[in-house]
Amino acid sequence: MLRKGSRFLSVFSVAALLLLLVSTAALACTVIAVGKDATVDGSAMITHNDDSRTANSRLFIVPEADWPEGSMRDIVKDAHGYEGDAQKIDETPQVPHTYRYFFSRYSFMNEKGVAISEATNGVEVTDERSKKVQQIMEKDATGSIDAWIVQDVMLERAKTAREAVKIMGELVEKHGWFDSGETMPLTDGNEVWIIEFYGNKIWAAWRMPDDHVFVAANRARLRHLDLTDKENVMYCPDLVEYAVKNGFIDSKDVNEKDFSPADVYSPNTELYATRREWRALSLLAPESFKLGPDEYDYPMSIKPDKKLSVQDIFEIKGDWYAGTSFDLSKGIQAGPWGNPIRYANKSEKNPDASWERSINMMRTCYVHIAQVRGDLPEEVRGISWYGYGAPDTTYITPLWPIMRKLPPLYSIGDRFHDYDPKSGWWVNTRVQEIAGLRYQAAREDIHKARDAKLMPLYVQTRMIQDKAAELFKDGKKDEAIDLITDFAYAHAVDWNQRWLALGDHLFAKYALGYTNFKTTPYPEWWNEAVGYDTPRRESKEKK
Repeated sequence: MLRKGSRFLSVFSVAALLLLLVSTAALACTVIAVGKDATVDGSAMITHNDDSRTANSRLFIVPEADWPEGSMRDIVKDAHGYEGDAQKIDETPQVPHTYRYFFSRYSFMNEKGVAISEATNGVEVTDERSKKVQQIMEKDATGSIDAWIVQDVMLERAKTAREAVKIMGELVEKHGWFDSGETMPLTDGNEVWIIEFYGNKIWAAWRMPDDHVFVAANRARLRHLDLTDKENVMYCPDLVEYAVKNGFIDSKDVNEKDFSPADVYSPNTELYATRREWRALSLLAPESFKLGPDEYDYPMSIKPDKKLSVQDIFEIKGDWYAGTSFDLSKGIQAGPWGNPIRYANKSEKNPDASWERSINMMRTCYVHIAQVRGDLPEEVRGISWYGYGAPDTTYITPLWPIMRKLPPLYSIGDRFHDYDPKSGWWVNTRVQEIAGLRYQAAREDIHKARDAKLMPLYVQTRMIQDKAAELFKDGKKDEAIDLITDFAYAHAVDWNQRWLALGDHLFAKYALGYTNFKTTPYPEWWNEAVGYDTPRRESKEKK
C-alpha cells in the first residue's frame, strides 16, 4: 500500500491520472512473439512497434549497480517521460544487485538476455457488464504500478523469462496496477511468456509453445487458459474469485481448465485491434491460417508455415495491408503516389471515423526486434535490432545491453524540439517525411539502400555474436565486450550517416513534384478524381 505523507501521491490521485495516461499513450502498439523452434536459427524473438504520439525517443543504457542493505527502490509514475514528468509515488525493497538494461520510451532488454515488449489494451464498452468492468478495472483502479516501472524493476532483477513473470506478478500483487491494461510478451531465448495486467492486483501469464507465434494489437489476448497447468500458466491468487465477487462472471460458468481472463477482465472485439491481428497471422501462416479479417476469436498463437528470420518479422512490422481490400496505398486517400502513411485526426461530425489501422504507421517512435539465443552466454545472447520511425522506411541495427556506450545520436533530440541532424530519431523521421513526396518510388530507393547494408549485416552480426560467445567461454570478458561495442557502435553511426545522405538524395530527387527535375505526369485516374481539367479560352478565329 502507499505510505501516507507529502512524499507520495494518494491512491485516489494516482487513479485520477489514469484517464490522462490512456488518452496520451494507449492503443498504440503491435507486438509479435516467436518461439525458438519457429525460427531459422533457434533464437526466440519478441517485437514492439512503439506508436505512442508522446514518446520520448531517446535511448540509454542504465548501468548495473550494487545497493546497500536496506535500500528502497523508488516507484515512479511516468518514469520514461521528459524531464519533470516523473513523480515518485511509492517504494519497494531494493535487491542487492541490479542488472544493466536498455531504457527508452519502454525498457526492453537486460544484460541477461531477458527481453520484453508491450501493447496497451482496454475494455470495449458494449453492454452493462463491460461498462462495469471498465469502471472497476480501469477508472477506479488503485495502486502505484504502471507499464514503465514494472518493466524497469523486472529488467533490473530477472535472469529468465519465468523469473520475470514472477517478479512482475508479485510487484503488482503487492502494490496494485493503476495504469491501463497491458499485454507483454517476454523471452529469455528459451521460453516465451505472455503476461497481461488488467488493473488493481489482477494479472495472468501463459507460456507459448516453442514452435508458435503470438500477435497482440491493443487488446488483451489470454483466453482458454488451463489454470491447473502450473508449468505453463501463472496468475494472481484471486484471478477467478475477484471476477465472481465483482459480478463479471457467474460462479456456475467458471471452468478452471478453460478460463479466459481477457474476456472477463478486458473484453474487446474492435476492428482497430483485430484487423491487425488477422493481418499478421495471415502473413505468418498464409497457407494454414484460414480465418477472415472480420473475425475476432483468433487463436492465441499459431504455428507459422515456415521458420522465420528477423527479416521476415521486420517486413511484417512494416505492413499496410498491401494486396488486400484494405490496402492503404490505394484510393484517393493515398494521393497520386500511393502513400499508405496517413495522419489520423478525429472528425467533429463523426468522432468515431478513422482510417484502417495498419501495423506500419506514421507516428511510430521506434521498432524493436529482440533476438535471443538461449544457448549462448547470457551476456551476448540478446540482440536488440533497433530502428527509429515507421518500419517500412527505416533500418534496424544490432545493439547489446553490455555495450560500454551508445553513440550520441541516440540521446539527442526529440519530437518536441526543432529538427536536429545529430539526432537519430530526427534523421530517420526526415527520410520518412520526404518519402511522402513520391512514396512508392521513394520506398524502392529506401529499400535498395537499406538492403545493401542490412542483408550482409545479418550474417556479420551472427559471426560477431558467435565470436563474442567464444571469448566469454574462454574467460576473456573484456575482449568480448570490446568486440561487441566496437561492432555495434560503428554500424549504428554508419547507418545514421547513410540515412543523412539518403535524405539529401531523396529530397533532391523528388523536390517540387518532379523526379530528378524531370516532369512526371500524374496518373490519369488521379487527374480525373481531382478535376484536373482547366478550361481553355476559345480563340478569336473560332468566334
